[in-house]
Amino acid sequence: MATQSEIQHRLSYARAMIERGVPDASLATLLSARYFVSRSTAYEDMKTAHNDIMLSDDGPATEDTEPGDPVAALAMLQHRLEISIATGDDKQTCQLIKAMDTVKKWRGYNTQPVSPFA
Repeated sequence: MATQSEIQHRLSYARAMIERGVPDASLATLLSARYFVSRSTAYEDMKTAHNDIMLSDDGPATEDTEPGDPVAALAMLQHRLEISIATGDDKQTCQLIKAMDTVKKWRGYNTQPVSPFA
């Protein structure tokens, strides 16, 4: 008898393989060999995983398929920058500044180097 954790792991694996397009017969064999379950149990897991895929909301939303909005990205990065400065996370602060420069370049803004060595 499998534990709930083992079942969830099996379903997660089945879902990942279904999403990658692995044929049903091959996936049933993989599940059977990897988790030491019967082929009928493997097919039941595949059916459950397929139903989970159909019911889930993991696909891209309509706004995710549109081109990115540089202004919104810049606003989000600015917010995260303020948080990283407040918490004193220097590495993240540097990464966010670099990301903000990249977004500004998308908008056609030419950044000038501030380093005296540049």
